[in-house]
Amino acid sequence: MGLMNSALHIGRNALLTYQDALAVVGGNISSAGSADYTRLTPQLAPLQGISAGDGLQPGAGVILSGIRRNIDDALENRVRLASGEVKRVEAEQQALSHVETLFDDINGVGVATRLNDFFNAFGDLQANPEDVATRDLVVAAGNGLAGSLSSMRQSLMQLGADIDSQIPGLVTEADDLARRIADLNHRITAAEAAKRGQATGLRDQREALLRQLGELMDVTVREEPEGSINVYVGSETLIQGARVRGLTTRESFGNGVVRTSAIFDDSGAAVQTRGGRLAGLARARDTHAYGRVASIDELAAAIIADVNAVHADGQGIAGFKRLVGQTPLLRADAPIVSDPAAVAVSPTGGSFYVSVADDETNTVTAFRIDVRFGGAADTSLESLAASINDVVEGVTASITPDNRLELVADDGLSFTFGHDGQEARSDTSGVLAALGLNTFFTGTSAADVAVSPSVTADPNLIAAARVYAIGDGDNAARIAELDTLVSAHVPGRSLVDGFTSIAADVAVTAGAANTAVDASSSVFSALNAQRISISGVSLDEEAIEMLKFERAFQGASRFVGKVDELLQEVMSLVI
Repeated sequence: MGLMNSALHIGRNALLTYQDALAVVGGNISSAGSADYTRLTPQLAPLQGISAGDGLQPGAGVILSGIRRNIDDALENRVRLASGEVKRVEAEQQALSHVETLFDDINGVGVATRLNDFFNAFGDLQANPEDVATRDLVVAAGNGLAGSLSSMRQSLMQLGADIDSQIPGLVTEADDLARRIADLNHRITAAEAAKRGQATGLRDQREALLRQLGELMDVTVREEPEGSINVYVGSETLIQGARVRGLTTRESFGNGVVRTSAIFDDSGAAVQTRGGRLAGLARARDTHAYGRVASIDELAAAIIADVNAVHADGQGIAGFKRLVGQTPLLRADAPIVSDPAAVAVSPTGGSFYVSVADDETNTVTAFRIDVRFGGAADTSLESLAASINDVVEGVTASITPDNRLELVADDGLSFTFGHDGQEARSDTSGVLAALGLNTFFTGTSAADVAVSPSVTADPNLIAAARVYAIGDGDNAARIAELDTLVSAHVPGRSLVDGFTSIAADVAVTAGAANTAVDASSSVFSALNAQRISISGVSLDEEAIEMLKFERAFQGASRFVGKVDELLQEVMSLVI
């Protein structure tokens, strides 16, 4: 009877074991459509049977010893990092596609076209320096160039602001995910404390949240023995067991823009992310949007400086009766070279000429003004005005309340710059352009570049001539040549080539971003396919497993039936 009871026990264990195994397989099949589900494998273990005598000890069948989650933690970390890298480069690619559109001059109204139109207009003015219509076209071309630079800058600034506006929502989402993961840590630890195996459903939920968090920022995960996990961002802990530090945002202001960054809620320390969508947005904002603003500002400053330096050396159709500089300085008694408004033009020591003409006799008298920088007696606005008053006869220099230089000719006189009455004399100091005297453009960057209001009001002030004479367009020719001459403010390139270089860099960077998206997507796809092969459910494989356990269950049922028949026969013999 002992062996009979043992046989029944074996059959009972087999029925229960294969019933549980079928339940596990059924769970796999029913969850096959869930991307967050981790395939489970029933683990069967043999049981030690009782002795049958003479040293014989048959087995006692099998029992379900455990249920294994098919997961590779190291691979999961790699998949999360790869997913975050895809999101990072995608964020940059999207921003660069917008930037590339701004630099494409398909409709013929972009900076490239406006630059060519501007220099071509001065080329036309060289041939017809007295023509009013041609002068009007020069003003229009200048306004078009200034407008295109300002428009591009504004578009880049708006792009940066739009990108920045996405960050607070993503940080809030990351904070919510972190808190939910910490809560699941607590629930998993409590559920597994009873030593009844892993809380597989809760672990799958936690893994899904980790994947979502990994798309936002690069995180690494370390599991503790009790089942909870610690989550790190860089070298900083974000989640430790059931405790979460929390994430929030901080706004910083600089260079006229607002930058939003993620910080830890408990310490205010910056969250250092190198991957994920947050890192991609930050780089897209700072490098591809605001970074391009700096490039456009530098180009605009170079255009302003180069054109104004040449324009200040020439003269319009008539001399000046009164002229006020376009550039206000911070202090009248400080060296001009140290003023932020003048530094962009880079004035140096040298001299310039003021030529005074008698309106009746056309007699011209030239006066040289020396400018000193780099010594103990650097020229200031006050000392420059005093020097003009001491040297130049017939012109009075004064300083306006907002620290601009004002020059006024005596009655019956007018004045010009850039010649001594006989031949051209360039301003070797650069101070005329620095102070905005006889300049074409105002402003210091793409933010405020504009055609001088005085030139707009009176195009006759456009300095097309060097030494005024009928048909003199030499100064207009000098400005027209700036499209090919190497600029002092764009190292190694002309102004046109400077913009072309910026546009080419945008195109190359955009192409590299497209390549990076393809490459990172391929890496992620390969790793994810490997993950799915381990953790995903294959319906074909589960069908085979189901058939195997079903047949085993049927066999165990027949075995129990046969044992029962034998037991009935034995009982009948006893009775």
